[in-house]
Amino acid sequence: MQTNQKYLEQTSVLIADDHQLVRDLLYDYISNQEEFSATVASSYDSTLEALETGQRFDIVLLDVQMPGMEGIVSIEKIIKQFPEPAVVIFSGTAPSEYVHEALMVGARGYIPKTLPFKSLASALKLIASGEVFVPSAFSITTLAQNQAMRFDLSENELTVLRKVRAGWSNKEIARHMVVSEVTVKMHMRAICLKLGAKNRTQVAVIALQEEIY
Repeated sequence: MQTNQKYLEQTSVLIADDHQLVRDLLYDYISNQEEFSATVASSYDSTLEALETGQRFDIVLLDVQMPGMEGIVSIEKIIKQFPEPAVVIFSGTAPSEYVHEALMVGARGYIPKTLPFKSLASALKLIASGEVFVPSAFSITTLAQNQAMRFDLSENELTVLRKVRAGWSNKEIARHMVVSEVTVKMHMRAICLKLGAKNRTQVAVIALQEEIY
């Protein structure tokens, strides 16, 4: 496992890919950006090992075709076991249906391996801020925006909703958003009112049903 940690406040990225050339290129690029640090893993098992070390990871770039991966099931397992890092599909090609299903289980986007490095840095920054990234060609981006608009959800409320769907506690959400737990509770009350939900469980269920992510 290769790692680079030069700055304490960097966004930490775990690159999980079985192709050495891809890993090396990404590692070299990401670790040379002042705002990022990088670690690599070459299989599903080594990805779990890296996550189990307790090292903080903000983003996991997850190759869905590397050894040990079992599609959406593996993505969901990682998200449930390690809810804090943003898990992002990293693949050469991925059908929109697959990406949509991954988002529904808590993934925070899809980054194709053909994405230019300059765009990659912007995508990682967006994801680290709590947003979801998918290429503009994917219609699901518009769907997500339309659904959020339909329920009149603010950006902060949408961020809280995404974290609730991923199983985060109010304390974890507050730490991620750099706000107080009281603020998170206020957002939750607003979300419940707008979705017609009685509690956070109903919020998560409605978000799944209405495909809000």
